[in-house]
Parts: sequence; C-alpha cells; structure tokens
Amino acid sequence: MKELISAAETARILSISVASVRNWMKAGRLRGIRYGRTLVFDRAEVEALKEALASGRAERLRSRRNKTAADGAFVPAGYVRTKNYERLARYAAEIAADRLDPRLALLELALKLLVSRGHLAARPDPGGASLAERFLDGRLDARGFAPLLAGLCGRGGEDEAREDGLPPLDADARRALRELARLPVVYVEGDDLLGLVHLSLARLRRRKQTGAYYTPSAIVESLVDDALGGWPEDAGLPLVIDPCCGSGNILIRVYLALKRRLTARGFSAREADRMLRERGALAGFDIDGTAVQLARLNLALLAEPERSGMPAGFPIRRQDALLAPEPLPEPGRYDLVIGNPPWGYRFAPEEAERFKRRFRTAASFGPESFGLFIEAGLSMLKDGGLLAYVLPESLLTVDRHAESRRLVAEQTAMLGITLAGSPFAGVSSPAVTLTLRKRPPEPGHAVIVRDGRGRADAIPQRRFRTNPGCAFNVRAADAEQAVLERMRAAPGVWQLKDRCDFALGIVTGDNRTHVREFPDGQAPEGWEPVLRGADVSAYHVRRSGRYIRFTPDRYQQTAPEPLYRAPEKLIYRFISADLVFAYDDRQRLTLNSANLIIPRAPGYRMKYVLAALNSRPVRFYHAYAHASVKVLRRHIESLPIPACPPEEQDRIAALVDRLIACGEPDGRRELYEAIDRRIMALYGLKDAEQRLVAERIGPPATLCRLEP
Repeated sequence: MKELISAAETARILSISVASVRNWMKAGRLRGIRYGRTLVFDRAEVEALKEALASGRAERLRSRRNKTAADGAFVPAGYVRTKNYERLARYAAEIAADRLDPRLALLELALKLLVSRGHLAARPDPGGASLAERFLDGRLDARGFAPLLAGLCGRGGEDEAREDGLPPLDADARRALRELARLPVVYVEGDDLLGLVHLSLARLRRRKQTGAYYTPSAIVESLVDDALGGWPEDAGLPLVIDPCCGSGNILIRVYLALKRRLTARGFSAREADRMLRERGALAGFDIDGTAVQLARLNLALLAEPERSGMPAGFPIRRQDALLAPEPLPEPGRYDLVIGNPPWGYRFAPEEAERFKRRFRTAASFGPESFGLFIEAGLSMLKDGGLLAYVLPESLLTVDRHAESRRLVAEQTAMLGITLAGSPFAGVSSPAVTLTLRKRPPEPGHAVIVRDGRGRADAIPQRRFRTNPGCAFNVRAADAEQAVLERMRAAPGVWQLKDRCDFALGIVTGDNRTHVREFPDGQAPEGWEPVLRGADVSAYHVRRSGRYIRFTPDRYQQTAPEPLYRAPEKLIYRFISADLVFAYDDRQRLTLNSANLIIPRAPGYRMKYVLAALNSRPVRFYHAYAHASVKVLRRHIESLPIPACPPEEQDRIAALVDRLIACGEPDGRRELYEAIDRRIMALYGLKDAEQRLVAERIGPPATLCRLEP
C-alpha cells in the first residue's frame, strides 16, 4: 500500500521549496495525486528521486534544488578530464563521509599516486593495512616526500603548524582507510585527483561564503594557452604565480606547457623538469592550508622519478595575497599572473575598511574579491608582464565593477576576452577569461573577443574607455557598434533620465505569508490582484491568480502608493535579458520582479514611449550596450528614444491600441512589425542597418502569449 505524503514533506525530503515541488510536477518530473484540493505524493517515489539526485542520475534537477540546502558532498563535473577520477572522487567522498578526517582520505590517495607514479615503492601489507596507516605508524618509508605528507596531516612545518593535527586513528577510521586502499588509483599526468577529492569533501556552503570555486579543465587549458600565447618562445622561462592557487590545477597545466616548450628545444624531460625547478618558475599563494599542501604534492608528482627522492619544490605558500603587509607580495617580480580568483568573498567589516584604504577598486562600492585580485595581480607583474584570469561575466557591464574596468582599460593593453558561458556544474554563473598586458594601450589597440561558437572580433579598446560606466560591451562588433552610435546621434533623440518616475514592485519579505492564490478568482474583500515579472508580456499583462492585501507597513519595501495607482503606467520585467514592457491603466500592484515607470516627457504620449521601448532598435541597443540579465533603472534612463512629431505619435499609439486589443497571434505580429518599421524610420537607420537589427533581434518572445 502506498504511503502518501504532503507537498511540504516532499519538499523537505528533496531539499526544495513547495513551489518547486509544484513546478516539478507540472514538468512531469514528479507525479502528484489530488484529493480534492490537497496535493499528495507517493513516499517511495519521492525517496527514489532523492536517491537519483544524490547519485547524480538526475543532474538537471539537482541544479535547481534549493541552494541553501545543498550542503553536502559535491563532485564538480569537468574539473578533470579523466572520467574515472570523477567516479573515484565520488567513491572516496562516500567512504570518508562522517567517518574520516578529509586529510586522511587525501593522505591515502596521495600515497597511492606517489606509488603509481614511481616515486615510492610499497608492497601489500600482510595485515591489510592501508598506506596511510603504515605511514602514520612509521612503517612506510616515504623518502623525501615525508615532510609534504606530514604537512598534509598538520604535523609541523612552516605554515602547516596552523592546521589542527589529526586525531588518533580509531577502528572505524582504519576500516575507511582500508576501503580507500582498495580503490584502483592510477596516476594521470595533468589531472588533479587530489584537488577533486578535496573539493568533493568540502562543504558547498563554505565554498560559497569564501567565494572559492573550482576551475573546469577545459577553462584551465584555454586560459593557459591564451596566457602563454602572449609569451614568446624565445623569451626564456617566465616567472609565473597563481595568487589563489588552490590545489594547483592551473599551475599543473602551466608546468606541462613550459616543459613541452623546453623538450621541443631539445632538452630531455628530466632536464626540463630540473630547469623549471632550479629556476623556481612557478609560485603560488592560497589561504587554504590543505590546498597548499596538495598543490606542493601535485607539483612534486609531476617530476620525473629519481633515486634521490623528492625533487626540489616550487615556492607555494599559505598566504593571503590581499592581506599581506605592505607592499603587496613581491611587487613587480613576475612575468605572468594567472588564476581563478574568488568571486563574491564575504569580507569581515574590518577587512573591507582596510581594502577601501588600500585598493582603488574598493573605493566606490566596497571590495569585490575578484576586483581586488585584478589590482593585486597587476602590482605583482613586471612592466610588460601578462595577467590571465577567469572572471565572472558581470565584470563586463555591472555598475559595481566600473572601477575595475577603468583600471584595466586605462592602464593595460587588453589582449583577449573569451565568453565562456556557464562552465560550472550546478551553478549558473557565466564566466569570461581575460588576458592583458601591463602597459598602457596604443591608440589603435584592439581586443580580440571570442564567443563559444568560434566567432572572433577585434574591438578597439578605446571604445570601452568612452562607454558609459566604461562598459565592456564585447558582444557589439563594428557593425553593431555603428548602429548604437547612429541611434545615439539621431536628430532630437532624448532619454528618460529626469523625464519619468520609477517605482520598484513590493518587497513583502515573505511572499508565502502575504501573497495568496485564489484559483476560482473569488478573492475575499480587501484582497486585490498583484503582478509578478512572469505575468508581464510585450504590451500585455495577464491575470496572475495571485492576490495581496495592500498594507504597506507590513512589508519590507514599497513605492509610494500614488505611483501604483497612477491612471496609466508602464510595467516591465526586472529579471530579463530582453526589454519587456506592458501598459496598465487599472492601477494594479506589482511584486519586485515587476517594476514600473511613468514617463513624464512633455509632448510625448505614454503609448508612444511603450512602442519605442518594445521596438527592435531599442531592444537591440539594450542587448549590445548593456548585456545584462537585469533591466536596471540606469539602463532604461540611458536608452535613446527617437524624436517623433505629434501626428506620427498618434498613428503609432493607434497601432498600439489595436495590438493590445488584438487576440489573434498573426494579427499581433503584423501590428508589431508595422510599429517597428515606423520606429526604425525615426532613427534614420539605413536599409543595411535595419536588416542587421532585424537579424539580431526578433519579435518579443512574449508577444503572442495571450492568456487572459
């Protein structure tokens, strides 16, 4: 007999919200059963789905789970190239979970890799003891690698002493180590198994709080290729530092690339390795002591096995590259600074104040970790040196990062920006790679911008310096930029800045308490409809089925009520890559995913402004000048609205009225195109420019969504 459970219990088991339970049911991912108005689920099916999520068989759903609840082990897909390493990391995390100090698991795997690589010799133990047990009991000769392994365990060492030592091995820990010992671990050059396991055992929540996240293998390879592509083959070995090196996966790839250069010049693999180590060509800093030890082990594993024991090491130190004493660590020493700095690190208040005094990029909006690392990285470089970072795409246009953009655009010659999409499994964070040279740009210097489809454009760097907010509008090549400039220069063009009222939607603080659904549409007295962003389509607002009792004192934030109750206003989606504006003359309320504007430009009708904001040219301008997933007030205020005589406004407003009233998709589309042609003409766009705009920007995706 089935055991039926509520939607709330289902949400608790799956670590998602009740709303997500309903959405998964609508999408066919969960089967619900209705008893009257009550929704219930089969516990066995829910538990089976939970197991599928935990095992990775339902990755798409896993990525949509409540992120605050996703606090367990996570094996980051794509961090290594070897799929078997991902399976090993999952097994290791399962074995070690709640039974073993993570450093013990890493110790066992490090020893197995050293044996596989040929650095150590170890016969099977008659009693079945693991390599880690034998090392800790003093029964395994680790030769020159013993100090590194001891440091991993928190036993002495220069900076390892800050780590807590390992607890004594109990019976359960020994059983777990022996299970790990049976895993088939084979060394694969270039792949960071130790770092993968370290990430898999770390708490996802802690990584988010520190801004630390893994760098996928494909991104690392591209970053290293771009960075060393700017370093001439005949210029000797560069001095390279990763100021936030983690377990060293980027340094591993840099080492292998430099070693290939040396062997191509006739040196043996052993000679190339010795040259790199004697030169001290690689360096790294990190605040995670365990990761520092893993980076040292990873670079030691790369050496050609020798009878003398452990090869000479590289200077990898436990050090905060941002909080070191003045001046910043080793200023002006390095030829190449490379890495994936943390994004969104949560600084303590005293740290934030210190950074504001120390870093130019922290002065306006407070410190953002990756911006600080850009500035610190430049200080570590020699003049003419290279910096190559993985950074969030938000760097390109978001207001908060304007000072970082100015620093880069004014003081460096940007070599390349690659749009990398969202490379991090389970995380929607679009990334870019940025490569630059520490020297002022020449007047005609161009930045090579690449996208994921193989397209490459050369964009003059001077354009970025003259853009509002120094925005890096990298998606606009010369043809797109020419259209933007023509629109800005159109005769009589004007902007909404200082010519309209803005209002945010209501921030209730708890929509589950303050917002209700009445499916039959019969709301009790005092409740009125409230709109979300999803209810807003181009020119049209649908009935949401959600209601609110407007009591402003109970909410976190509301706009002045007269703005909501204006005789007519425009409502737009706040979270959207496209502009989506609708007309409202019913004084409706909105939640904070749907904001509103009331144009107050003398001589201009509101429905004309609506037509312009929904038109292809203005949407084109927004896409190529702003490239944001949020429609910000600053963006709306800066849109160029074309001049329009009153009689033409009347004609356009009449078409808008017909479009709003039209209930037939083809008719709405024809009316939209008729409005669009008139708006195009007002800008004076040439035929080729109109074709370009039409090719890049289609009719609004929401235009024909005709729900009541």
